[in-house]
Amino acid sequence: MSCHAISPRIRELQCRVEAGDTAAVESFWHRLTREGTPLLEEVEGDREHVLLTLVWRAERPVRNVVVVPGLECIWNPDSNQLERVPGTDLWHRTWKVRSDLHTTYCFSPDEPLRPLHEMGPEEEAAYVQERMKAWRTDALNPRHFSPNPALPPMSVIELPDAPGCHWTARRPDVPEGRLEQGLFRHAGSGRERTFWLYRPLGEATPDDAALLVLCDGEGHLELGVMDVLDNLVADGRVPPLVCLLLHHPAREDELTCNDGFVDELATELLPRVRGELRLSTRPERTVLGGWSYGGLAAAFAGLRHPEVFGNVLSQSGSFWWAPEDAEEHEWLTARFAAMPRKDVRFYLNVGLLERGPSPGNSPSQLVANRHLRDVLKARGYDVTYRELNGGHDYIGWPGGLADGLMSLLGREV
Repeated sequence: MSCHAISPRIRELQCRVEAGDTAAVESFWHRLTREGTPLLEEVEGDREHVLLTLVWRAERPVRNVVVVPGLECIWNPDSNQLERVPGTDLWHRTWKVRSDLHTTYCFSPDEPLRPLHEMGPEEEAAYVQERMKAWRTDALNPRHFSPNPALPPMSVIELPDAPGCHWTARRPDVPEGRLEQGLFRHAGSGRERTFWLYRPLGEATPDDAALLVLCDGEGHLELGVMDVLDNLVADGRVPPLVCLLLHHPAREDELTCNDGFVDELATELLPRVRGELRLSTRPERTVLGGWSYGGLAAAFAGLRHPEVFGNVLSQSGSFWWAPEDAEEHEWLTARFAAMPRKDVRFYLNVGLLERGPSPGNSPSQLVANRHLRDVLKARGYDVTYRELNGGHDYIGWPGGLADGLMSLLGREV
């Protein structure tokens, strides 16, 4: 993807404005209202890319308008600022993008233009939370997406070649699996954990059922994980699955390479679930997955308990992470480099837009995932690696989950 592309439609409009055509801007808005946004135009002689233009109509004077999280380098104001056609209410920017782009965005007017990587973690979280109040969806884009009630709705970009959409839509001809909620009490501390259990339709769990464990269970349910699993099983692309979805009372503590959390999973919660449902204990039939910190936790669990978790499915894993007292970033990657190879398979995906620096000037999500991929392969691990044309983005993760499950457990059809 590259910025500073030029939209022929915007260029034509600018010429008309400069020539004194007072009706040009209103005519442009009328046409775009009928067509909707983003504005897409062909790149001559190039079928793999399109020109994508986002526009903002200012209802009041503003200093700037920034696309968030961003279409060039996420959370980087410089590469995501719109430009104003002088003397008009039209702000715009054009990018040359691949035709498989799938992401979400909002407009942030009067953005303070502070790069997030210059802030500490607490300051960054407070800053983003405050700025979200000013975010606005694209009024001309009919497609909106809201991953959960705590986050603002976002506008959607889904270009024709975006992958994974076949698996995420509810299909009326596909039987729906069953979902039950449970409560687990830790034997030593008495601490309680809510979980959800998905099972394919039927009275009994099939003997060949695999076990999928997902961090951030609420988020996966809100994004329709049951539809993804139902579709994959119905099409025979994976064996029947039991899925254990976890709630995290203290997410950032549990998912950042926490021995207590992965020990609880491996030695208490999973044995209970397997015993009650008579599931196989073979690690090659078990997948632990998650996104962001959840991807980090899954990989750590594979390192600590390969006898339980034979497959790791990480999406946009936060492998830049390190403990506060560590001298270097990418703590877990260094552990994989130093320790003997375990019998674990990996599926990793990450967004091509995840280029911006991560907290504390650590490597970007993209760079850290590429580094882990290289280290794992050098150590002899079985690794499937994908770079999706999107950001650190909920909307792309369900399709990525489907791809990962087919890679780790898939059946040829």
